Amino acid sequence: MVIMVFLQLLYWFLPAYIANASPPLLKKLFPGWDVAVDLGAKWKGKRLLGLNKTWRGVIGGTVLGGFVFLLQKYILTDMVTTPLIPYTTLPWWYGFLLAFGAIFIGDVGKSLFKRRFGIKPGKPWVPFDQIDYTVGALLISFWVFWPGWTAIAFLLVINALLAAGSHWFGWKLGLMREKF
Repeated sequence: MVIMVFLQLLYWFLPAYIANASPPLLKKLFPGWDVAVDLGAKWKGKRLLGLNKTWRGVIGGTVLGGFVFLLQKYILTDMVTTPLIPYTTLPWWYGFLLAFGAIFIGDVGKSLFKRRFGIKPGKPWVPFDQIDYTVGALLISFWVFWPGWTAIAFLLVINALLAAGSHWFGWKLGLMREKF
């Protein structure tokens, strides 16, 4: 029972995972599309975000995550049983919302705070680097679907561990500069 709930939550959050993980891959596939989200804007002499947060990542991650949800909703619904997640009643745009929240509200929003606290781009900020996409996705999408506080607590812990592990793996592959 617990394993089924675990798998359903991971499956539900797949659009956010894809959105959060896609910017390094998109950077390799589309190297010239690196327009900074902050467009070079500064506040008190410091860049708002820096060069690492691009519209390529935000738009690409949102689109990829949204398409994953469309696959879940319209194609995989008959193959994957998810009693916890009401795919048939969720709107078609829900995955785009979840993905946008993960990448823009979570990742880009966290980077804004990192810059204000003087943490350089790419440098670790534990535990916020590990939970940013989860918090961002939930903040923007909770009004459409809420799985309950227990599921949210579980996602925060599991996603923090998954983020740390995937970041370490990306570092081993040479896609990331820092281990965590």
